[in-house]
Amino acid sequence: MKASRGRLTAVIITAILLTAAYILAGLAMIGHVFGDNTPLANIMNASAIGMTVLFVTCVYLLVSNLSMIKTLQDDNEYNLGVRSAFNNMYAFQKRVEVLSRLNRIAKRQEHIIAFTFSSLVVSQNVNRNHEIYLINNHIANFLNELPSKINAKKRDFVYAFSRGSFLIYCAKQNEQSIQNICEIIAKDIYDFGEKNCQHIWVQPFFGVTRVYDSELLTHQIENALLARDNSEKNFETVTYYQETFRKSVSSNDIEELTQALENKEFVVYYQPKFDLAKRQFISSEALIRWNSKKYGLLAPTKFLTKAESIGLIHDIDIYVLRQVCEDLNELIRRGRRVLPVSVNFSLYEFYSANFLDTIMGILAEFHVPANLIEIEITEATSQANQFLSISIIKKLKENGIRVLMDDFGIGFSNVGNLRKIPFDVVKIDKSFIDGIVNDTKSREIVRFLIGLCKINGMEVVAEGVDNKEQVEILKKAKCDTIQGFYYSEALEKKAFERFLDNNPFEKKEGVKA
Repeated sequence: MKASRGRLTAVIITAILLTAAYILAGLAMIGHVFGDNTPLANIMNASAIGMTVLFVTCVYLLVSNLSMIKTLQDDNEYNLGVRSAFNNMYAFQKRVEVLSRLNRIAKRQEHIIAFTFSSLVVSQNVNRNHEIYLINNHIANFLNELPSKINAKKRDFVYAFSRGSFLIYCAKQNEQSIQNICEIIAKDIYDFGEKNCQHIWVQPFFGVTRVYDSELLTHQIENALLARDNSEKNFETVTYYQETFRKSVSSNDIEELTQALENKEFVVYYQPKFDLAKRQFISSEALIRWNSKKYGLLAPTKFLTKAESIGLIHDIDIYVLRQVCEDLNELIRRGRRVLPVSVNFSLYEFYSANFLDTIMGILAEFHVPANLIEIEITEATSQANQFLSISIIKKLKENGIRVLMDDFGIGFSNVGNLRKIPFDVVKIDKSFIDGIVNDTKSREIVRFLIGLCKINGMEVVAEGVDNKEQVEILKKAKCDTIQGFYYSEALEKKAFERFLDNNPFEKKEGVKA
């Protein structure tokens, strides 16, 4: 750690001070021997004054250095669990300012990386702070050795830990090198966490910004932190800063969305899913709409991104689940036909510590059986951390809740993912379905995806099916279920109930609604 370097600096400065003191005493004695008015005495006296100034300066530097080390040690004992001189934000800025001036003169590339990790308790009744200390201290030590791992020079790197985030200043590194650095750090965090942090799950997120001469250093550090925040929000490992990150949602947007939630202006629509073998509707998907007095009926693409930006996505996810359970409860009480409903959940909700407890609590509140609720998550969500995803999905299934992978094919699809993650149902994205009538390649890709799911024992839903030709192709390809405008668009609650009672598809197939 840098504590040893700090102590060495203090020893060197102390030696300089002692040497200066001896020289000062010697000059004073020489001046006294030769008298006060001789030229040599004047020279000696002037030198003594100069050495006095030097002495005072050295004392000031020594005190400042020791004070800085003491501050860093106190900070790091609180943040890292051990006393060390690993840089805080102030020390980081001071050191980077000096290096950056030199590197700009030499026209070398400079970057600032900001990263942190999310920690989620996977075992209850444990002190996770101990394990967080362990991993923070390990990262600090690892960063000090990082240059040697990538064949770089230590003088081109500066590190810091501040307010829960690590910062790295890198000189002479291009974008590919920066990406490599992030991957090396991420791998080390995963490996250390797996071996030494049994009670928490850790997921690193990196934000990167290029350093430019035209901007203040503090502003560029903020850029890296903003990019890091966007990585975490979108569950991406590395994100480069973009100017759009500073475009915040307006206060008017915040007020309107908050008020809409309080006034229950958000409504749930239901889109049915048709089972090709059973020849009847077997479930539906809950889709949110905003019935705004000002803007009319808005699709989720018009407001969900803003809701995420202002931190309302949790409230909206729970709002939809509660509304679905309330609607199901009403249908059960009235003795009406009831189909399972799949509800979409965001990354934030799926990986929250009390996700399962929240769901089961709402089901119990409305007396809704678990087999009437299905959970839809995107493929990207399941890939954020496979260990945790598998654990959560297994717990949901143990409680009787089926889990669907949404948007399959547009994320990180591979055979291994389907084999490892125990989904009940896979939904093939509409982008693959659109071309199957006229494009042979699209048709073969869909057949391959369906076969892949079948091999892994999963049901298949085709999304965005709009016409009879697509239905026939999917039927021949052994697709299980169809969802799309061909059968029905998303309908509000009463219209959906009427549709189930009287629709042309089930009656044509001789099925009683």
